[in-house]
Amino acid sequence: MDYSVVDPDDLEYVDDRPCDLRRLSEAAGMDAVAINRFDAEPGEQLPLAYHYHETQEEAFVVLSGTLHVETPDGDLEVPAGSLFAAPPEAPHRAYNPVDADEPVSVVAIGAPPVSGDAVPYEPDE
Repeated sequence: MDYSVVDPDDLEYVDDRPCDLRRLSEAAGMDAVAINRFDAEPGEQLPLAYHYHETQEEAFVVLSGTLHVETPDGDLEVPAGSLFAAPPEAPHRAYNPVDADEPVSVVAIGAPPVSGDAVPYEPDE
């Protein structure tokens, strides 16, 4: 068996992201699921933009702080210890608001793993 133990703090953060992103699944040699840790200070968002995925299911497990998620159905607050899930084609934008009292730390899980399939979403004004 080929087991892995990965400490996210030992990984390099991904450049050009709105917050601190560490790619866990890649470091563990996993290719059937995407697992990432995001740490966002107040005013930072997790993804690059309001978006949806055509085929990927996503789940965000909040480790600390409160994650805020903008959706077409309204804004959601996801407290520490809770999970937010988005099915394929469900627009969302996860963020830590400017007026937050603390950073938010999240483990994001996506399956199947995809690259470049995030479709920008423009909400109706």
